[in-house]
Amino acid sequence: MIINRYIIRTIHLGTFLALIALVGLGLFFLFVSELRNLGEGTYSLTQIIKFVILSLPGEVVEFMPLAVLLGSIISLGALASNSEIIAMQASGVSLAKLINPVIQAAVILAVLSFLLADWVVPDSESYARSVKNLALEKTSALLVREGVWTKDESNVVHIGQLLPNGIARDIEIFELDEQGKIISALKAERAIPLTDGWELQQVEKSLINDKEIMTVSYERMLYQGKLSLRLLEVLMIEPRQMSSTDLRAYLSFLDENKLEGRVERMIFWQKMFAPLTIIVMCLLALPFVLGSQRQGDTGQRLLIGILLGLAFVVVEQLVVQLGTQFEGNALLIALLPNITFLGIAIYVLAKKQSLGPGRGSFFRRGQA
Repeated sequence: MIINRYIIRTIHLGTFLALIALVGLGLFFLFVSELRNLGEGTYSLTQIIKFVILSLPGEVVEFMPLAVLLGSIISLGALASNSEIIAMQASGVSLAKLINPVIQAAVILAVLSFLLADWVVPDSESYARSVKNLALEKTSALLVREGVWTKDESNVVHIGQLLPNGIARDIEIFELDEQGKIISALKAERAIPLTDGWELQQVEKSLINDKEIMTVSYERMLYQGKLSLRLLEVLMIEPRQMSSTDLRAYLSFLDENKLEGRVERMIFWQKMFAPLTIIVMCLLALPFVLGSQRQGDTGQRLLIGILLGLAFVVVEQLVVQLGTQFEGNALLIALLPNITFLGIAIYVLAKKQSLGPGRGSFFRRGQA
């Protein structure tokens, strides 16, 4: 339907413009804050710019709900001010038919945001933080996409990932002789930090000499290395930086080992309901822009949108904090802000529709 495509395109354009403004502002303040560390260690202006660029996907995901709300308010408000939606109603477009393209536009944005948050942000955020912290620490470690390589006395160590509880994954340790030749190569699925080193688990160790390579497997073994704790902090990945798949696997690991995972579980369900948040924000814009067709209402609409966005953030943070402090169903707690604001949108829409003609309501039946 041509009208549907027009509304979807209008909402997407408004969201894109709002996203540019919000993300641009966020990156500017991030750049300014990073200038305080300029010259510390090997942290140069080039690395600051690199850090800011790598932070871009995360900023897009963070600002997407507010951008959808503001973009929808601006775009739908413009349609209302230009009497375009009145013309649509005159041609037979009901409230239900108007909501349909709004939801379609929101679903498209929600899917794009979820894919960006799950496939791009974990790597970009982790790499950005590593670039910054490695430069500040003046370390000689080599940062790559698959983790970090560093020297530990006569060993060369590769750590793929460090989980929030300090457990490392994908460990490789190469032991060198005085001539720099590899005399043993070790691979471990994970490493658990101890007071005097690391407990390596699911280990395969290959002993290398001029004649043969002999491989031995161990369930567990102790590695008494002297890796820098600050270097390990560089690698540590935060739960919010994990993809939903990795976070789910991490939660399973915590459950299997009877470890506390209340915060991680809450973050997981927040990620799962992030697309719903975008849909709710888009619907929430409808009742606040369809009650007036005056051109001068744009500033008021934007103010309402900003206040609504801030209110949602405050409610979400409050609910999450309460949920992590007290026992409760993480799924329901994470869903509560969306249900609350969706209820507000439905209530106001129903109230505006019931006002009918003559009360400043947008939903005027049978009027051109």
